[in-house]
Amino acid sequence: MKLDEARIKINEIDEQIVNLFEERMELVVDIAKYKQQNDMPIYQPEREKQVIEKNLAYIKNDSLKSYAKQMMLNYMELSKDYQAEQLNLKVTTPKLPSKKYALIGEKLGHSMSVNVHKAIFRLQKIEGVYDLYQVPQNKSTSVLEAMKTLDFDGLNVTIPYKEIVIPQLDFVDDIAIKIGAVNTIQIKDNKTYGYNTDYYGFGAMLAYNNVEVTGQEFYVLGAGGSAKSVLAYLKDKGAASVKLVTRDKTSAKRKFEDTEIIDYDEFDNISPSYAIINTTPLGMYPNEDAMPIKLEKIMYFKVAVDLIYNPVATQFLQIAKECGLKTINGLYMLVAQAVKAQEIWEGRKFEVETTNLIYENLDKICHMRTQSIYLLGFMGTGKTTIGKELAHLLGMKFIDTDAYIEETANMSIKEIFDTKGELYFRQLEQEALLKLNEPAIYATGGGILTYQENYDLLRTRKCIYLKNGIETLYERIKNDSNRPLVGTKAALKKRLINRKAAYETCCYIHIDQKNLSIHEVVNQILKELGIKYEYMYN
Repeated sequence: MKLDEARIKINEIDEQIVNLFEERMELVVDIAKYKQQNDMPIYQPEREKQVIEKNLAYIKNDSLKSYAKQMMLNYMELSKDYQAEQLNLKVTTPKLPSKKYALIGEKLGHSMSVNVHKAIFRLQKIEGVYDLYQVPQNKSTSVLEAMKTLDFDGLNVTIPYKEIVIPQLDFVDDIAIKIGAVNTIQIKDNKTYGYNTDYYGFGAMLAYNNVEVTGQEFYVLGAGGSAKSVLAYLKDKGAASVKLVTRDKTSAKRKFEDTEIIDYDEFDNISPSYAIINTTPLGMYPNEDAMPIKLEKIMYFKVAVDLIYNPVATQFLQIAKECGLKTINGLYMLVAQAVKAQEIWEGRKFEVETTNLIYENLDKICHMRTQSIYLLGFMGTGKTTIGKELAHLLGMKFIDTDAYIEETANMSIKEIFDTKGELYFRQLEQEALLKLNEPAIYATGGGILTYQENYDLLRTRKCIYLKNGIETLYERIKNDSNRPLVGTKAALKKRLINRKAAYETCCYIHIDQKNLSIHEVVNQILKELGIKYEYMYN
């Protein structure tokens, strides 16, 4: 597109934006009037959060999402100002976050960094935002100037830019120079300062797990960027011997000049030692079954460390644990390096409890993601709505067994009941339970336990009973023509009473929903699962 054509197009878009902005501002005043007349709160932060998340889902370009989020935050603040002005309201609203942070990298789809930093914000009462910025390689050489222009206070850097950003920095600390990689940047007074917090994160992980370093022998697998901070820390803390194991010794010697390097043939002839550390991606998707070393060599060690944290236990760590080794994944390192980065940005130390609380909560969530949770309860208890929210917070997949059956049978539930009968449907539910065995949050049909085979199967799984009073349930479903077996309130009550014992004996967690919002129900479920809701950050 030519320059003039592009400018004409932008002018047309701007005109649409301005017209829609004017329309939106008038509508928010109408909404404020309604809320005022009905004694409702003008400012509803939870709803604003939901609206922003919903709208961000429409953005196809991931690199634009943080900009879109900032735009929405800005016009929501303007909306509240306009409401207050037009209606003479005295509305106290929180200011926009004063500090801006981000993770920059080439591909960031599955990063947990946002979760960790938002948890730090909550525990340390920091007003800030943390987003992901995917930077194409052709933009990487000028990325820091762009981030300064956007008024960022701090950045984390991941592959492949930990080395590329170094020439762009005004200052690099000694540890980052030694390692040759920067993963944390502070932007202050238009100057950029580079650090490596992986070094501290690795050390904190060893300390938390009571792994000795001084006087011990270590073998480090892999000669990539992750190995640099591991080698530096072990040497600095007095390890008796540190050997790097790689397939290409010649290439590795160019990057690790002062390190003893062996190949995997030489590794096959080693003597028993203290610890082995995997810094390679072997064990991650799509190579979850891959092993970085031969099975028989694992037994040569007392400690096995894998910097991978997803999956929470790689094949390497699973076998090491079976062999009696102390096993450690990289999750604590992830949290500890993030806490160290935030300390640099804030200019103060945090208590170690901050790291421990976030790690322990995140560790429970990661283990939860390897399991399945089944929501059970009578029709109208909101299993689907609650299941979706729970899955969102835990970062898990959500599956509605009714929807799955409708899709596979190519018929609605009501059509199946009308043409095939209830017993046939219950058998379809059993088939679904047997086929759907991937870790997920499952919402089940209200009558799933009336079929003995389903009851017996679900008794062996993690089930949660959502219960509510008949008055509430009947009001929710009485006009839903798509639900079979609704009938009269009296008939519904009798059916609920008949199923109550099955729900209670099949489920190990019972949640009484009476007078609770969806948010409160989900909070209660998380609490019962041992997850602290106040550290939930999605």
